[in-house]
Amino acid sequence: MEAESGNKEKAMEESIEKKKEEKKKRSRVKQVLADIVKQVDFWFGDANLHKDRFLREQIEKSRDGYVDISLLVSFNKMKKLTTDGKLIARALKSSAVVELDLEGTRIRRKKPLGERPKDEDERTVYVELLPKNVNHSWIERVFGKCGNVVYISIPHYKSTGDPKGFAFVEFETKEQAAKAIEFLNNPPEEAPRKPGVFPNTVKNKPIPALSVTEEKKKKKK
Repeated sequence: MEAESGNKEKAMEESIEKKKEEKKKRSRVKQVLADIVKQVDFWFGDANLHKDRFLREQIEKSRDGYVDISLLVSFNKMKKLTTDGKLIARALKSSAVVELDLEGTRIRRKKPLGERPKDEDERTVYVELLPKNVNHSWIERVFGKCGNVVYISIPHYKSTGDPKGFAFVEFETKEQAAKAIEFLNNPPEEAPRKPGVFPNTVKNKPIPALSVTEEKKKKKK
């Protein structure tokens, strides 16, 4: 009887562990699906597509605006998430930006790309003194406190691939960009001592809102 009772307990423990593993697996898959949608919605979103000449050309080459999902798999950021085209298709069924074709092998924007906004420069903030290991996620997390970040450009050195220490952050509205500038020029007292809250600013020197074009002109001078 004791042996039989022990076997039942062991079986129950194994069943519980199995359910836990299955739950973890479902959670991981759910997160990957969400990350895929977020990445593709960004790529095909207005802010990125106006600047991404390669992807725009791929779309324009297509007669009906569709591009093959295999193109997405060739991008490094997608490779880090998955190389499974079927999983990508499954994720994109919930996309607000793109739609699948009937076969589920190609995608296109739900709405045509309009003209490039004229106020893009006014919605873009130049930020410097960033951490050496800065990435898009860090900037989005930090500046998301000011509004909806729609595009981030982090220049890197060609020789090493390291970030140059500054970035351009584009917001959805001019008001959000103005709020970001206010935080940069007048950060909370604790900000410089708390990495990840807000970047340090140059002492007694305000950080201006420069457009990408203006910054390039400044460098040439």
